[in-house]
Amino acid sequence: MSVELRLPLPRDDCAAGIARKALHLRFADELGRERAGDLALVVSELVTNAVAHGQGAISMTVRVDGEGVFGEVVDEGGGFEREVRERGPDDVSGRGLQIVDALTSRWGVHEGTTHVWFELAGPEAPAKPTEPQLGDAERPAGLDAARRPR
Repeated sequence: MSVELRLPLPRDDCAAGIARKALHLRFADELGRERAGDLALVVSELVTNAVAHGQGAISMTVRVDGEGVFGEVVDEGGGFEREVRERGPDDVSGRGLQIVDALTSRWGVHEGTTHVWFELAGPEAPAKPTEPQLGDAERPAGLDAARRPR
């Protein structure tokens, strides 16, 4: 059985909180506490990046099914630096993609866009790529949000 959530989000500081609450309400029965927490953290980081660095409308799609947890956050910006940069102990920001990288089995972007997708690491997840995956061919099937929000 597949359970999905599609949600438009406001372009303001409350967007990540709205996303977390919607995730909890929709997926509380499907995910355990740790996995639900990981999902909320990944989505929070991606939504926060969309608010801080993106443009236009923001949307989130998350699907939970027997094969895993898949999601994406899309805004109307023109792209971003996708490299996961090292941060020192005194840096107070810039760790969002490191968190996404640590908690997901795969993640990536559509080249030249601010469309970021992810697969949440499962308990038996295989070794993952060390860099974000680029292009539509790498994106998990069935998310169907290749179009940008309007």
